[in-house]
Amino acid sequence: MLRFAIILTIALAVIGCRGEQPAPTEPSARPEASPPAVSGQPEAPEAPPVSTTGKVTVKLETDKGGIELELDPAAAPKTVQNFVKLVQEGFYDGMPFHRVEPNFVIQAGDPALVGKPPVGYTIPDEQSPIKHTRGVIAMARVYRGNAMVPNSASTQFYIALRDTPHLDQMGFTAFGRVTKGMEAVDKIAVGDKIRKASVVE
Repeated sequence: MLRFAIILTIALAVIGCRGEQPAPTEPSARPEASPPAVSGQPEAPEAPPVSTTGKVTVKLETDKGGIELELDPAAAPKTVQNFVKLVQEGFYDGMPFHRVEPNFVIQAGDPALVGKPPVGYTIPDEQSPIKHTRGVIAMARVYRGNAMVPNSASTQFYIALRDTPHLDQMGFTAFGRVTKGMEAVDKIAVGDKIRKASVVE
């Protein structure tokens, strides 16, 4: 009888461990089969200069509707320059959102999902004054060895679905915000694609 009681107690403990999982705490770049080493990686190659006196508008046409982003070069110049360059090159066209965490973030920008090679560089983290509030766009970083890798952002970005002030303390570079189409952001599901990304002149 005692042995049966012990077995039952262990079984209940195992079932309890399979219950609700803790909420995600940070966005990270989806690990690649052979992730490039961060140390020694060149920064983003030369790109058309981006004005630091005005905002840059980028439109994402997605399966769930249009999303308009206002990027702030004064807050994160290298990050905005890299993102605009990728948009102009058509990098994000056809790219799926591979991560959707309800009440947290949606994330896209993994080249492996569309058969593209990694761009081969990372960009430095920037101390942006933009706070992580609902609708903010920021760069994801590599998560390795149970820790975020500094200066490992490259192409993957996320949009916050709610205020996430703890991400401000973790060094993620926010570089703009959604100005139109937040209802489309809220509808994005895993697998929905960015049909076309363009800079609005």
